[in-house]
Amino acid sequence: MARYMANTQAQKFWEESINKEELARLCWHAKLSRGESGTQGKSRQYEVFRKKIENAPRPNEELMKKLPKVAARQYHKKKTSTRDTLAELASKNPNAVLVEMRPCSPHTKELLYQGFTKEGKGKYQYLRSRYHTIPEQKYTFPLLSSWEYGWRLEDVIKKEDIKKPQFGRTRMVADTFYTRTGIPALGCN
Repeated sequence: MARYMANTQAQKFWEESINKEELARLCWHAKLSRGESGTQGKSRQYEVFRKKIENAPRPNEELMKKLPKVAARQYHKKKTSTRDTLAELASKNPNAVLVEMRPCSPHTKELLYQGFTKEGKGKYQYLRSRYHTIPEQKYTFPLLSSWEYGWRLEDVIKKEDIKKPQFGRTRMVADTFYTRTGIPALGCN
């Protein structure tokens, strides 16, 4: 049997797959509780619990009168987590949570029906235009953990500020080699 190597990439993969499965179950539960499927929203377990509660022995009335009344606590602000937000969204529309990619524009969709792939049209043009669209415009949130590094980078850094060096390796060599060995940068600055 092969040994399983646990690294951060594998851990992130498992974390993402568990979260996706949890979302799918949450959507299924919301759909079932609304009664959209062919089965009833409540299972027979509720009936069993109700009968157990009805048949349970009643506490002594005098003892119940002696217990002090406790007021329910009320908090000013309800703390919501992403799980609660997604649960609320799933209860309204279960398919909205599972949609990962935004729909393309009508112009891009028309490219599918204009000719054949062999001619460089149709599906070829469609995929080419989708390839040139950045992920922030195609997806609502990053699907992969590797996308988090550059997600919404253009909000922080303007494209005008990012310039490629004239000679790509020159900058790397100047920054790593010359500074470590004490040789002055040879006009690279």
